[in-house]
Amino acid sequence: MVNRWVCVLLLLAGPVHAQSVRVLSEFQRIDPFGEVVRADRTEHPREILSPAVARNAFASFHIAVTVGEREPFFVFVQTNPPDIFHISLYKELYVKTAAGWIPDALEPVQLPAFDTLPYLPWPIPGQNTVSYWMDLWVPADTAVQRVRLEVLVKVGRGWVEYPMEVRVMRAVAPAIQERHATLPAVTARADASVYGPFRNFVCNTHESGHTERLSVRRIIHRNAVQDLALARALEGRAGDLRAELLGRAGVVDKKQWCQSPRPMAEQGAEWFLRVRDATYRRASLLQD
Repeated sequence: MVNRWVCVLLLLAGPVHAQSVRVLSEFQRIDPFGEVVRADRTEHPREILSPAVARNAFASFHIAVTVGEREPFFVFVQTNPPDIFHISLYKELYVKTAAGWIPDALEPVQLPAFDTLPYLPWPIPGQNTVSYWMDLWVPADTAVQRVRLEVLVKVGRGWVEYPMEVRVMRAVAPAIQERHATLPAVTARADASVYGPFRNFVCNTHESGHTERLSVRRIIHRNAVQDLALARALEGRAGDLRAELLGRAGVVDKKQWCQSPRPMAEQGAEWFLRVRDATYRRASLLQD
């Protein structure tokens, strides 16, 4: 157990090696060369080792697999206890932009997932990394507990793994319907997809738009709608929750921000994780 955690920390702290697997937050997109997309880079990215999840809710992560060219590999995801979550895996497809290659469209794949480089029919010169989107659905009746989750990659006769301890909270999210919304450009920072739902909650506004194709941006938006529906369900029992969440987002003046919403540029791409953490903690204390 200890040796596994040490291996993970070394992977997070050092450069990407010939064969590695990493798990990152939904706000840290990975390019085909194993680097965080420039727009999403933050000084202190969150280490995804023991994430908290709500029940009746989704939790999402990027998986980055770095391998040599023409080295077939398999991706496995397993939990202990088994079958606690409903796990969906999607391959992230890259789009070439003026800002570089960015993963966006999602293609469902079956677990275990088989892959190799170069990716055909659209090979990317120099690509050494394949990225996936891992979606965990946590049923409402899941017991509050800690669940060991491992992402494993088999390359040849060897294995590379990334162990996590997922903390299932007492928080239970309300059922939601995915809303139609106009999503930001793929070149925008990953957190841009949460601004619509966050503004809806804080400023009592309403998003409009149309149905978008399945993509990283769309699921980030869905997750924000889910989390803020939970925050809305807590209102009246959690003091001035809006003020607390604005503080977590780094907004000082609610009225001014609602009149002229500005990106949380100084807060880093993962600022919404602090909003989520605060919401889940409040819900776990207040919900029966």
